[in-house]
Amino acid sequence: MGLHTDMKNKLEKGFGEKKETEEVNMKSLIEKGILKLAEKPKDNPENLNFPVYTISLIEHDYPAKTPVMWNSVYRKFNISAGNIMAIGDTKNIQQIFEVFKKDPKYLGGGVGVGFKDEVIEFLDEIDPIAKEIGAVNFMVKTPEGKLRGFNTDGVGYAVSLEEVFGKKDERLENKKAVILGSGGTGNAIAFMLADKGMRLVILNRTTKKAEALTDKINRYFNFDEDKKARFGGEDLIEREVVDADAVINVSTKGTSGDFENYSALALAKIPVTEENIKENIKESQRIFGKISKKAIISDIVLRSGDTPFINFAKSAGFEILDGTPMVIYQGVEAFWLLHRRDFEEKGIAKQEVLKTMKEAAGFVF
Repeated sequence: MGLHTDMKNKLEKGFGEKKETEEVNMKSLIEKGILKLAEKPKDNPENLNFPVYTISLIEHDYPAKTPVMWNSVYRKFNISAGNIMAIGDTKNIQQIFEVFKKDPKYLGGGVGVGFKDEVIEFLDEIDPIAKEIGAVNFMVKTPEGKLRGFNTDGVGYAVSLEEVFGKKDERLENKKAVILGSGGTGNAIAFMLADKGMRLVILNRTTKKAEALTDKINRYFNFDEDKKARFGGEDLIEREVVDADAVINVSTKGTSGDFENYSALALAKIPVTEENIKENIKESQRIFGKISKKAIISDIVLRSGDTPFINFAKSAGFEILDGTPMVIYQGVEAFWLLHRRDFEEKGIAKQEVLKTMKEAAGFVF
């Protein structure tokens, strides 16, 4: 039985008669406290009472948009399925994945913050570009119970950045992007922006991680010397942003937790103290004064309220790009990986899914 046929059998209850389903194993993970249903995402279900479902796995609670986008599509097109965001600890990843493989209701799902790099060794199959990136953000379960990994983050972000430059009748090719941070989503974004012909400078607190990423990119695309991605530490931020066309934060600065009050544009000294935060903010404001007002300031971090990085950019009059468009576009790509053939059979176009997800996420278009 093929993946399409198996999924069609599971989903047909959403397009027609509902059928009995056997007891799921995911409930045991909830009951044991290994997984917890996230509370901050809008429209995240409070239980697992669906004939089939997709599970988005994250390491901390935040107002993610995936549940509201996916569940809006499921409801609009009368599919008896649910998208559920669950919080877990990477130390339990092997046990979680064993249940994913055995649970007959589990179709696949998102791999979020904290898990993107960690899941690879537990996958049975991985898309070649995701393997090269070294991070996965979406999984599909095959009829044989195997987990296949993909990465749609980079595609989603590249499309959103293209839209911003497109409003100015400009293309991404030959534009300089300074990427603050590496790993996980940042790796995927860097790969896709390189694929679009942008000139990349990757700066990270741990320089070796930035170096490893640029080596992967340059080897994969076999760039000539003048096109090669460059790397460095955070001490180079001030110098590199001066002529940047886009400054993009993919680091943990600005996320909830220890780093939520730090700006991505300056060093974040540890331990986290009021004095160190003030120093970071002051230095960030100074460096902002050196960036061209034509540059796009972008931060992929999603949280309640703007990050310090985006807040400064807004107050200084820069054009900004937050993480919402990326989440929408990568979400559509992931959804289509899982449901494409079934939706096409019903005459439901990918653009209809995109429109529904945009509306659900409150995206102005």
